[in-house]
Amino acid sequence: MALIQGLALGAGICLTLGPQSLYVLRQGIRGEKALATAAICTAADFVLIAAAAAGASALVMSFPEAMRYGVWGGALFTLAFGALTLAAAFRPAAAVGHHLTTPRSAATALALSFLNPQVYFEMVAMVGGVSLQFEPGDRTLFALGVGLISPVWFFGLALGGRKLSGLFASARAQSLLDG
Repeated sequence: MALIQGLALGAGICLTLGPQSLYVLRQGIRGEKALATAAICTAADFVLIAAAAAGASALVMSFPEAMRYGVWGGALFTLAFGALTLAAAFRPAAAVGHHLTTPRSAATALALSFLNPQVYFEMVAMVGGVSLQFEPGDRTLFALGVGLISPVWFFGLALGGRKLSGLFASARAQSLLDG
């Protein structure tokens, strides 16, 4: 039962088009290191899920001041990411021909995975909080269930993006994706 509950919660958290997912999709559409990007995002999720199941949520909840800073950090992150995305939408010609280097692509994936405070609320606080209801053995199954969704989602976006690349070949289509 813990595995199924983990799958359900993982689907509810992961199967959204937030900044991280949109980046993986965009990399797939552009054919730019999409599988490596998906692997980085998946690994980041595994780290966060393992930390949550190991009790990191109890640590986070014991510092309410950190939660307040997290909310403000999340607002600033979302504002900055939105501004960059909007700016990219007005530079579609540059975006179509622009290719990221492997280190820059990896750094962007890591930033979207670890600097977005929303991920800590979802993965650490929510997954960790729910995992506390399980005994240690079942907690591992629960975490496994949550974690199984991540590679399916991210690699699905990367590979699906490749299939959609023809639809997004024009500068106008790229600007629709970006903003």
